[in-house]
This record gives sequence, structure tokens and C-alpha cells, in this order.
Amino acid sequence: MKRLCGLIAVAAFVAVGCNKAPESAAPAAAAFTPTPHGTLLQVMRGIPFPASNIIFDIQSNDPGKPPAEKKGDTSGNATQQYGAIAAYAGWNAVENAAVAIQETANLIMIPGRKCGNGQPVPNDQEDFKKWASELASVAGEVQKFAAAKTYNEDTALDLSGKLSDACLNCHMKYRETPKQPDDRCMVGAAPAAAK
Repeated sequence: MKRLCGLIAVAAFVAVGCNKAPESAAPAAAAFTPTPHGTLLQVMRGIPFPASNIIFDIQSNDPGKPPAEKKGDTSGNATQQYGAIAAYAGWNAVENAAVAIQETANLIMIPGRKCGNGQPVPNDQEDFKKWASELASVAGEVQKFAAAKTYNEDTALDLSGKLSDACLNCHMKYRETPKQPDDRCMVGAAPAAAK
């Protein structure tokens, strides 16, 4: 009888323990929402300006050729120091620069970003959207060219020109304005006269 009572008691504890309501799960993390952390001016100076200059450099320099050796020189800036590391030099540098410009097209479309003068980035404008898309597209062409790792000066010149034109479209309307920098990014501002 004692055994039977003991078994019933154990069974009751097991039944209660197994039927216990599950502990509430930790609350789900909020979904990530991209938000701007810098002005358009800061993004442009930090990402596409240096990246585009790497691409423009291929107009006259084959990224597949080893850089000239400077014996005994261990100083220099980060670009010079990392240039000896294959992952950051040559064709890899060009390909990475092209990716950076493609990503810039995404970054400039994040709602809420401001221009350097405090005006909102006109990323709601159809021309701005079109030009951001063209910027990403030409950078994609550069990425493919760099991935092939075969230098062709005519192709390098063509792609550099296309990249320059993609930048210039937006710059002529939203950056090169008559009262810059005060009227930069302003939808109604007339473009500056060509010089």
C-alpha cells in the first residue's frame, strides 16, 4: 500500500511537472530598420569619393601590375601600407571600390538622410532614384571588369567615363547649384550654369 501511494504521489508530481505552462520566451528583437548616421556629404566623402578615385586610376594604371617597390620605406598612409596585401590591392581594390559604389547607391536612398546643409536628400524624386540606379549599374559593370582581372585600357576609359557621367547627372542638378552649399539638394533649385 505504501508503494502504491508512493507511486501515485510520484505520478502526480510528474503529471503536474509535464503539464506545466511553458515559460514565456524572451521577447523577439525589434526588426532592424536602416537609419542614416551621417549626412549625404559625409557619405560621399567617406565612400564613393575614395572608391571612385581607385576606379579612375585604372584609366592609366593596370591594377594587375605589381606596384613599384620602395625599398626601406615602411611609412605612409594606410592605403600605401595595405597596398602590399593582395586582398586590398590591384584588381581586388578595384572590385571592392565598385562594390562600395554600388552600396553607396543603397545608402543614399535611406529615408531621412540630410544633405550637408540640412536639407533632406531628394531621394523621393524620380530623377534621383533613376540616377542612383544608374550609379549602381555602372559600378556593377566595373565589378565584372575587375573580377575578370584582364586589363583593357579602352574598357577602363569607357567605364571611368560612365562612372563620371553617373555621378555628374546628380551633381549637376543637386550639388552644382547657384548658391551652393545653401541650395544643394533643393528640388526647386536651378542647376548652376555650365562653366
